[in-house]
Amino acid sequence: MSVSGLFNLLLIIGAVQGFIFIFGTFALRRKIERPVLFLNLFVLFLSLNNLQSWLLERNELLNDNPNFSFTTLPWYILIVPMFYSFLIHYLEIEKKKSPLIFLSILLFLMALIARFVLINEVAQGDISLSTLKFYHAIEDVFALGYSLVLYVVSINILRKHKSLYHEILFYDNLKWVQLFLRLGGFVFLFWFLAIALNTFSKTIQAPYSYYPLRLCSSILIYWVAYQGFLKYTLLKDRIKLRKVINSRQVNKESGDIERHQEIKIEKSLFERFEEYIVLNKSYLNPNLSLDWVASELSVGVSTLSKTINSNSINFSDYINHLRVAEAKDILLDADFDNYTIVAIGLECGFNSKSTFYTAFKRVTSKTPSEFRNTNLNT
Repeated sequence: MSVSGLFNLLLIIGAVQGFIFIFGTFALRRKIERPVLFLNLFVLFLSLNNLQSWLLERNELLNDNPNFSFTTLPWYILIVPMFYSFLIHYLEIEKKKSPLIFLSILLFLMALIARFVLINEVAQGDISLSTLKFYHAIEDVFALGYSLVLYVVSINILRKHKSLYHEILFYDNLKWVQLFLRLGGFVFLFWFLAIALNTFSKTIQAPYSYYPLRLCSSILIYWVAYQGFLKYTLLKDRIKLRKVINSRQVNKESGDIERHQEIKIEKSLFERFEEYIVLNKSYLNPNLSLDWVASELSVGVSTLSKTINSNSINFSDYINHLRVAEAKDILLDADFDNYTIVAIGLECGFNSKSTFYTAFKRVTSKTPSEFRNTNLNT
């Protein structure tokens, strides 16, 4: 298989994968929220752009109609704006930062109209084909500039405006978005390189100049699409879970506080430690540490560590046992059947799926999935 044939195969595979992703996300969700909608539009426009590029490579079409390459639609103008809109809605700051949907659609329509007007002028012989080619180059540069602006604005929001979305940071550290934006720099580099080759090179022209861009952007964008969908599903589950858990604990905690207030006797250090951890549900905090607890109880770290070890297991195992117990309680509750197991683990204080599964299996000898399925079937 030739290099062009390999790239064409990758393009059509990517396009098909994108359409499958769109169908799957719509099929899995009863309600399509705006972040999911824009994420799907993001994948849709990329898939349509890839499909269109694949069609351009078909020799039969190009030989039958030499002007076919100029009758295409400028889908690439909408790809980055759709991701930007997804990000704004994912962070829930659409009222503070405009998603620029209408502007992006307007620019797309203007480019579309300009293309067909010029194509008609060429067909009538009023302008030359080279003029149409020159317009395509200008349009490519403009699309790159507009996309680059949104890219820089996205980076600026994540780095300098955390106060706008601080609540989201309780559920998602956004490292996956930061990684995407860092890698996205290569996409813009390849895009700029393609434009430069089309303008100045006499040997490497379109479509060959776009091969690195299409391959890199397809891999990266499909990756972030899956990440975005999974992260958004996890985010919504965690927000709902926290509300339900907090409302369920209100009455229990108020009763515990009243009982503790009736006891006026002086407590030992371990009793104070247990009260701080259990009564306050401090173990649900994924950033909880021995140093932090010692500071809160105004004792030395080594003193607290020795006290815990003499009365129980070590600090880390003690906290993980409480978190696993909380997770077991939730997994057995029918009210939480629709929530993902990962979301449950994170809301119980574990900072990743792997640590949750490892601790859960160490305590129960089963994975969370096995535990839930076993008890649901009994």
